[in-house]
Amino acid sequence: MNFQRVLSLAGRILRQVIHDRRTLALIFLVPLLVMTLLFLVLKGTSSPPTLAIVYPTDAGSARVRTLLANLLPGPATLKTIEISANQVDSTLNNGDAEAALIFPPDFTQALANGEHPTLQIKLEGSDPAVAGALYAQIQGLARQVSIALAMAQDQQPALPTNLNSGITLAPPQYLHGGPEYTTTDSLAPVFIGLFSFFFVFLLTSIAFLRERSQGTIERVMVSPLTRAELVLGYVCGFTLFALIQSLLILLFVIFVLRVHYSGNLALVFLIAALLTIGSVNLGIFLSTFAQNEFQVIQFIPLVFGVQVFLSGVFWPIAQLPGVLQPISSILPLTYANEALRNVMLKNADIGTIGLDLTALLVFALVMIGLSSLTTRRQLA
Repeated sequence: MNFQRVLSLAGRILRQVIHDRRTLALIFLVPLLVMTLLFLVLKGTSSPPTLAIVYPTDAGSARVRTLLANLLPGPATLKTIEISANQVDSTLNNGDAEAALIFPPDFTQALANGEHPTLQIKLEGSDPAVAGALYAQIQGLARQVSIALAMAQDQQPALPTNLNSGITLAPPQYLHGGPEYTTTDSLAPVFIGLFSFFFVFLLTSIAFLRERSQGTIERVMVSPLTRAELVLGYVCGFTLFALIQSLLILLFVIFVLRVHYSGNLALVFLIAALLTIGSVNLGIFLSTFAQNEFQVIQFIPLVFGVQVFLSGVFWPIAQLPGVLQPISSILPLTYANEALRNVMLKNADIGTIGLDLTALLVFALVMIGLSSLTTRRQLA
């Protein structure tokens, strides 16, 4: 083995990388940026769930409040808010609480009469993991309440044989989803948007780059087509292929993976279509700044990685650090994820997601304009 030739080849590669500023940034700066984002996101997204409580309205209401105040684990583990019975659905739907514990209005009077009053539980349900954990906490709280009531009544520390001898806990009700929903069902909407965006962007940018590098664009320019027709043809061709891919992803998730959903599939496809159109043109636009496939790959951490962390895929945007939330508001996946979740998990209609659709439409139109502009320059 000739080590001089090996060192010569290694030196050529080093010189090539050193003179490529974009590659140097990918190697040294982008990993630091991604790790910083991940650190900030993980540091700022540890927020305890919120339980809304509807207290009884009879004469013993103050005693129930005092009893629960002594039994609740504290705001670091479980936040609580007090609401009225007619505010349960709106509180859960607005995201102000993940579950509600509802005491009957005559709770203490029923206990005094020797009855077993029933406590109601209502879960928001769009995140089965959160709903399951909260339901377990509420069950434990109900057992503690029952024990405390039995001890207060008997005036002795002995535990009753039946821990729920004083109260009855009704089966939980769900505002969205249901007991059959799993974590996979809650993640399916965001993965539909995520995969549609990523694969469409990657394939479009590489395909359009090959059109340039292989001289296909120059050969097409000698045809009778005008420049406007060439631009429109490229955009429509890539978009049609991308829409078919998005439709395939949606149908596979629904009919092969059998995820549960409650919304209109046509509306789900509309959301995916707007995101796809924007992604196609984003790929065309950014591919004009790359000379080879490796340089296209360099865009992935910035275009894709940032949106994974900041668009609500794994962590709610409301729990992100304040400095990162404005960035989330300009990311197309933020609006796509919110719209897809609202439709598939909460059965939202087009009016409810109107703002998200508008944002995705604006993103698509801006990207169409930018991709058309850069493509015209290449054809000039």
